[in-house]
Amino acid sequence: MKTISIFLALVNSLLAGLLIASSFSPTEFRQVELWWFAMKTAAAVAVILIGVITWLGSARSANPGLMALCSLFLVALGAATVVWTFHLALVSGHMEFHMVVYGGSLAVQGMTSLFGFATDPRSMAV
Repeated sequence: MKTISIFLALVNSLLAGLLIASSFSPTEFRQVELWWFAMKTAAAVAVILIGVITWLGSARSANPGLMALCSLFLVALGAATVVWTFHLALVSGHMEFHMVVYGGSLAVQGMTSLFGFATDPRSMAV
């Protein structure tokens, strides 16, 4: 499970970097409001930071409680991404399937991180 979590951390961090890069394009920057731009960028930066924490956690240098909180955040963010994408499909009529896959990947990374790093249930207590 740790291997899957580390691999998904790499993939999700790269996709979050692409999301940040596409957000800074001139057409995207002019079309969205500032609060949405800030929220999207903050979530992408959080995914990258959690990817780094996951990688450090594989070397046993990360706090297990922090790993558990980060994993739960990823599960929640992944579910929220999928629900938001379906909401946009119902409201606007155009579906972004890549965001559903990305949200699922975030949720799977969070679950594999929770199950992979929790060798002792007491070690994951905050």
